[in-house]
Amino acid sequence: MRSYDFLNQSFLLSSFMTRITLLLFLIGFGVYSNIFAQVIGDDALQKVQSGEVSFLDGEFIVFLNDTVSPDFIKRKFAELSYEISYSDIKPILISIVNSPEDSTLERLRNHPEIQRSFLEPATVDSAYFKELLQQRGLTGTNLDQAYDRLIASQTREELLFEFRYSVNEARLKEIMGVFRSVAYEILQNYARSVNVTCTPGNEQELMEKIEQLPFVESTALIGVIEN
Repeated sequence: MRSYDFLNQSFLLSSFMTRITLLLFLIGFGVYSNIFAQVIGDDALQKVQSGEVSFLDGEFIVFLNDTVSPDFIKRKFAELSYEISYSDIKPILISIVNSPEDSTLERLRNHPEIQRSFLEPATVDSAYFKELLQQRGLTGTNLDQAYDRLIASQTREELLFEFRYSVNEARLKEIMGVFRSVAYEILQNYARSVNVTCTPGNEQELMEKIEQLPFVESTALIGVIEN
C-alpha cells in the first residue's frame, strides 16, 4: 500500500506558470509501469523554456478537494461530460503503533467515520537486517540461520483503520484526539486527483472551466520527456 502504480519515473515540477504545475512523465520504450514523483527545480524549468519538454496532447490532471470520493467525482464529471482516464482518490489510512486496550480499539472500530479496520503483515526491512548480521561477521549457514530467526522475531501484523472519504487530515486529528491512548501513523493521505482527456488543443480552455468547480483545487499540464 506504500507504493502506488501508474507511470514509469515521474517528476513533479514547481513551475513559474500561474496556477499550473507541470507533471513530467518519462516515457521509456512506450511502456508505462510504476510511478515515482519528486519536486525538481531550475534544471527542469530550463528544459521547458528551451523546448526540450513537450506537452501531452489531449490530457491533463485535476487536483481535487481532500474530502471527495471516487463515486462523487465520477458522477459529477459524467454530468458535465468530462472523460476521466485515470483516478487516484484514496481515503486516509492509519496504522496503530502501540497497544491500546481492546475496549478502546472496539470504540474506534465502531466510530461512524471509520470505513473498515483490518490486519496486514508489517513491512520488514530484510536488507537492513542481513547487512547488520554481515557486519557482525556472520557468513554462510550461520548467517542464514540467524537471519531466519531475526526475521521471524520481527514478523508481526499491523492493525489498520481506513476512514471514510469525507475525512481529511484536520478531521482525522479531531477524531483521534478523543482516543488519546491510541498512537498512530498515517500510511495514506495523498492529494486526490484524476486525469481528464479532451480534444487536443482545448486543454487550457477546459482546465479553466474545471477549475471553477467548487471541489477542484487546481489543474496540471502533462509534459513529456522522451527517453
